[in-house]
Amino acid sequence: MALLVPNIGELESLRYLVANNNHTASLADQSPRNLVLKLFTSNTTPAESDVPSDSRYYEPYGIGNTNAYGFAPTTGYPYCVNNRGDQTYTSQTGILLNGSRWRINQVGSGTTATYPEQTFTFTGDAGDVYGYYVTRANNMPVAVQGVVHYASVGIGTTVTKGDNTDPVIGVIGNSYITIDPDQSVDDLTLGMVVGGNAGIQTGTTVIGIDRALKVIYLDKVLIDNIQVATDSSVTFSFGKIAVTNHQLVAGDVLYIAAGTGNTTLTSNVYTVFSVPNANEFHTTPALTATPNSSAGLSTATLYSSVMYAERFTNGPYTIQNNGDQIKITLNVALDWFILIKKYNKLLVGGLLFYGDPPSFLKKLLDDLHGSLCL
Repeated sequence: MALLVPNIGELESLRYLVANNNHTASLADQSPRNLVLKLFTSNTTPAESDVPSDSRYYEPYGIGNTNAYGFAPTTGYPYCVNNRGDQTYTSQTGILLNGSRWRINQVGSGTTATYPEQTFTFTGDAGDVYGYYVTRANNMPVAVQGVVHYASVGIGTTVTKGDNTDPVIGVIGNSYITIDPDQSVDDLTLGMVVGGNAGIQTGTTVIGIDRALKVIYLDKVLIDNIQVATDSSVTFSFGKIAVTNHQLVAGDVLYIAAGTGNTTLTSNVYTVFSVPNANEFHTTPALTATPNSSAGLSTATLYSSVMYAERFTNGPYTIQNNGDQIKITLNVALDWFILIKKYNKLLVGGLLFYGDPPSFLKKLLDDLHGSLCL
């Protein structure tokens, strides 16, 4: 049975595929992390709209099929063991996979990656285990991961670029501005709200950055020139996540769920952009914070994102005794076609079809849907 890729897994995969994740100052920070294999004990059937939550994809930390996030596992469910000297993931649970151990095979038009069998050995009752999923590695501790409303969302520091010596330049009608060569753009990223200048429309955000040329692309056109003669400075604002001892570093990928009733923070997959201290971090795309301090509104829940997931075909498997095991061999396959649903386009063998696919392709898609679910 093939793994199902939910929408948030598609988003993360697409970012990596098209290099849309290079918005940190150093590309080394964005090198893909190794993957972590996790089990889930929630009665979940993977679906495209899935996101991690307090009722889905929680791991077997405690006795029975209950969410025990916030507490150390009592079932023998493992913590990660590091396999690189330059990355630390021992606060995370699951089995850390080693990227160099994937075996890639190409047969005809299909490409398959296979990982050696992995074994989870339990020390006690963990209830029913329904399946497994794979996430990008991070070092978020059990006191943080999945604990509802544990993190708070606040207003980050506003960044100002440009002055009369090192100006920001923009031309009315254009949807970009240019930062002076003597000023850094390493602290700018997608999603930041742009303002502080009469030439900037209210609600303008950053949608692209050319770090080499120091060009910032905007989602709204300029309504006046930005120049030394008038005002050559521009501000960039963003939200921040505050959570005690998060142990995250730039480049980590996670799913951030907005607190109940929070209509300004978008629940989605984010990459850690910068870490000013052990208790705060910023993301890319940048967060839009809410000033409302009511319970739930200015909070967030942090999860490891779900990249790939599968429910056991003959499961669930009941874990009751010391020494009970679950063994998993991972197989990830990519077929020779890509269906781009959101834009109603189909790419097959280098041919691009718009609208509904031809009838012969409809049958092909139906036949292949069980082997690759996008």
